[in-house]
Amino acid sequence: MVPRPELTASERMASRVSPEDPTLRFMKDGTFHISIFEDLHFAEDDETDAKSRQVMSSILAVERTNFVVLNGDLVSGERTQKFNSSQYVVSAISPLVNEGYLWASAYGNHDSEINLDPKEDVFNTERRHRNCLTQSRVSGPEAGITNYYLPVFSHSAPNTSKPALILWFFDSKGGHYYQKSGEGGLSVKRRSWVDESVVEWFTSTKSKLKAEFGIVPSLAFYHIPVHAMLEYQQGGLHPHRNPGSNRESVNPQGTLGWSYDSQDMKFMKALVETEGLVAGFSGHDHLNDWCFKWDESLTEHGLTGNGMNLCYGRHTGYGGYGNLTRGSRQILLHEANLRDKTETWVRLEDGTISAHVTLNSTYSQDSYPAVTNSMGKKSIHVPDHLLSLFSLWVFFLIIWRSTPR
Repeated sequence: MVPRPELTASERMASRVSPEDPTLRFMKDGTFHISIFEDLHFAEDDETDAKSRQVMSSILAVERTNFVVLNGDLVSGERTQKFNSSQYVVSAISPLVNEGYLWASAYGNHDSEINLDPKEDVFNTERRHRNCLTQSRVSGPEAGITNYYLPVFSHSAPNTSKPALILWFFDSKGGHYYQKSGEGGLSVKRRSWVDESVVEWFTSTKSKLKAEFGIVPSLAFYHIPVHAMLEYQQGGLHPHRNPGSNRESVNPQGTLGWSYDSQDMKFMKALVETEGLVAGFSGHDHLNDWCFKWDESLTEHGLTGNGMNLCYGRHTGYGGYGNLTRGSRQILLHEANLRDKTETWVRLEDGTISAHVTLNSTYSQDSYPAVTNSMGKKSIHVPDHLLSLFSLWVFFLIIWRSTPR
C-alpha cells in the first residue's frame, strides 16, 4: 500500500462535497475518504481547544478527505456551564465549517451532562450549519440522539438509486442527564449502551433497505466500543497482525458506573447479522487505536462474529486524558471492492502515518510493520507560561552578564 500523494489546495477543494448539494457520493475515481475525529473534548481550557483545532486543520490539510465523522465526546460536558455550553460545540466544529467539509456525528458519554443538553446544546447547534448531516431518527427517553443512517451513492448516480454504501450512526449514550438531579442532589447517570429501541429500529430499517436494494456494503460508527473488543484484547493482540497502540483495557458499553450484564448483546447480535457490514468504528479509550477481525465466538456470550472488522479511532483532541500524539483514523473506500479493499490508517498531527492496513478477508492474518512508537515524533510544543518564564530568564541572564564586576 502506497500512501496517496498530498494534494494541492485546489485538489483539496475538489475532494469536498458541496454544501449546496449535501448528497454523499464516491469520487470520479471510485474512492470515498472519511476522516474520523475522536474524543475532541473541547471546553477544558482555551489552550487545549486551540491545539485541538490545529490538529483537525493540519490533518485535513494533508488528507484527501471527502467526509468527516465526529465520533463522540465533542465536548467535556462536565466542564461547561449552561450559559456557555453551546459555544464549545461551535468551537469544535469551526475547522469543518470554515473549510466547508460535510460532517456527521455520533455522540459520546461526555456529550450529555448536567449543564450540557445533547439535543439543544449539541445537536441543534450542529444542525444550524448547512454542511452538518447529523440526524436523529429514533425517539424515546432512552434512545439517545444520534441514531440514523446516511447513504453514499456512486459518482454520477441519482440520489434515488441504490446506494453504493450505507453509513450507520449509533448513540451509545452514557454521561448524565441534563438538568436532572437524583438523591442528594447528585446528577443522574445515563445508560452507557445502544438502547434496545435503537436496535429494533436498526433491524427493521436494514431489513427494509435490503428488500429494496439488496445487500449494500456498510460501516458503523458509535463512541463506546462493544464487549467483543474487550474479549479479543484479553486473548492478546499480535503487534504485526493488529498494529496500533494498545495501552489500556477496553471499557465497553454497559460499564461507566454500571455493572456489566450483557447490555450490548442485542446490539452486537444486530451488527453480526448485518450482511455487508465491513467495519465498526469506536473511540472512548484514548490510549487504543488498533483493529481486529471478529470471526470467532465470544466466550461470555456464545456469539460468533461474521468476519466484520472492529476498529478504534485515534484520540484527536488535547482535552481528556492520555499522552499519545494526537491524530485521526482515516478510511479509504474503493467502490469497486469495498469488502476486500477498504484501507485504514492513523494520520498523526506530526504528519506521519501509523498502522496502514487493508481490512480485507485475510486481515488479522496478514503481517504489517508493528507500531513501535505510538507517541509519534517528539513534540516541540512549549506551553505559553513556560515560554514566558524562559524569556524572563534570558532577560535576567543578559542583564547579569552585562553588569561590570
